[in-house]
Amino acid sequence: MKRTRHALVIGGTGMLAGVCLYLAREDFSVSVIGRTLSKFKRLQDESRPNSIFPLLTDYDTDYVYDYINEAIKERGPFDLILSWTPNYSALERICEMNQGETSFRLFHVKGSRRYFEDEPIGIPSLCQYRKIYLGFVMEENGSRWLTHDEIANGVIKQIETDETVRIIGKIHPYEARPK
Repeated sequence: MKRTRHALVIGGTGMLAGVCLYLAREDFSVSVIGRTLSKFKRLQDESRPNSIFPLLTDYDTDYVYDYINEAIKERGPFDLILSWTPNYSALERICEMNQGETSFRLFHVKGSRRYFEDEPIGIPSLCQYRKIYLGFVMEENGSRWLTHDEIANGVIKQIETDETVRIIGKIHPYEARPK
């Protein structure tokens, strides 16, 4: 029997909630790291049964690694990791924990400033690293940050097209960013 694909979404109960629901519709088992039980319940209510698995913790605690190990034991290694975290060392450790015999994709969501001031991240050889930069939208009266739907739709498009780098919205001119 073929194994169900397994995704890990770090920060998946807020702006990436729509991506979690998309992955569940695409027959992934989705392990989601987040801090708010009510947001997990909403995700589970909106998804197909037994597709969203909450890892109720903060990614900055050591407990997160115990939860991730348990998720890997129960549902297999991650085929896809989607992360909205500025903590590169935690993300590196999670990728190392996921090392197996097959490759996996890491979609790393970053704010627009990281496009200009990024730091390198150490990833395993079987990890296919993808960057997603979140920009802003220019409007008649100035600029605004992206909505959760715009972010989720851009991330979903990135997952489907599998480009190395995607910019959602605009990042230039930098001075036009919303205040």
